[in-house]
Amino acid sequence: MRYHIVYEPGFVNYTGSNVGKDKFWLKDPTELLTQPNTNVVTWELNNLPLTLKFIDLYKERMTQVIRKHKLGYRDYNFNFIYDVYQSRNEKTILASRIEMNNIIDFLNNYEHSWFTIPQELKLNEADIDDQRIKNLNELHDIFETEMEVLQSKLNEGSIEYEVSDLFWHKLQSINLIVHFNEKTFVQDDEADDRTTYFTSLKFDVPKEEDFLLTPEDYKYFTLVRPEGSLTLDFGTVGKDLFTCSVTDDIELVHKDMVSQQFELNPWVQFDWFPCSEKEWDDQMVLYNDWIEENNVADYLDLSQPKFNPGRHQLGHCISHDFSHPEEFVDTIISQTPKINSFFITDDDNQNIL
Repeated sequence: MRYHIVYEPGFVNYTGSNVGKDKFWLKDPTELLTQPNTNVVTWELNNLPLTLKFIDLYKERMTQVIRKHKLGYRDYNFNFIYDVYQSRNEKTILASRIEMNNIIDFLNNYEHSWFTIPQELKLNEADIDDQRIKNLNELHDIFETEMEVLQSKLNEGSIEYEVSDLFWHKLQSINLIVHFNEKTFVQDDEADDRTTYFTSLKFDVPKEEDFLLTPEDYKYFTLVRPEGSLTLDFGTVGKDLFTCSVTDDIELVHKDMVSQQFELNPWVQFDWFPCSEKEWDDQMVLYNDWIEENNVADYLDLSQPKFNPGRHQLGHCISHDFSHPEEFVDTIISQTPKINSFFITDDDNQNIL
């Protein structure tokens, strides 16, 4: 099986979620693969048990939406959403902090806001070395809490669509900017110029039930992967324990707010960076030291499979041989940065729906 993403010219928002509404899913893959002025990136999916579940769920969700649409349920569609983290350097980091502070000001003064964000949580717009990790952790807590409140308001019908849509985008931006700033900034010339390009791609359908992960689904969780690996997207609001260790967010453990991946969605992510066995082993040393130093086992039952650190790997890129994100950016993103469509085919690029 193959996973394809088609790129086209257009605008990409790097400090918020990009939402597409085009009904590309009604078209045949042959048509999508041969559009003018586009670039296609293709991955070969593996045969791991969770990958096969991923494919089946993709088929189920897509078929459901297409069938409902063709039966006349014109509002039974879906949006596809993608978040992109671009290269981190002084210019982009400080720009993201300015955007975060503008969002805080907006939400604190917006007539429909039901919450305020303390001014002391604002980020430093001038000093690149002042990361304010505690501020980032608290801002992420606010994102998680208020996103749940927003969902409750939507379920109750107590908020208008335009207002809820605005809040959704502002809260998503807070989340993205937090994660963008959390990554360790290495102060040297080579790191300053390093190209990165992380993408999270998902689609939101009116699903009839959640697909929960089973204990055996965590068996192959790891970050070991070759260049061009396709990874199952986290798809959970919040931070898992491994991410907490990287950002030293022990407060989430104390508050019982650690969010492990518990649900399967047919969503993907990729960054073009490989991770060797040695690199992962070294990271696990740091992870286990953090667990021990903070007595995490006193708060969480780490024997549960869901606490297996890492992510599920879905497959590897076969259309291009990008050895570094910079090659991906130069080849694909420089001319066609916007995602046009995505779909799974068989090995002959034929429709599986």
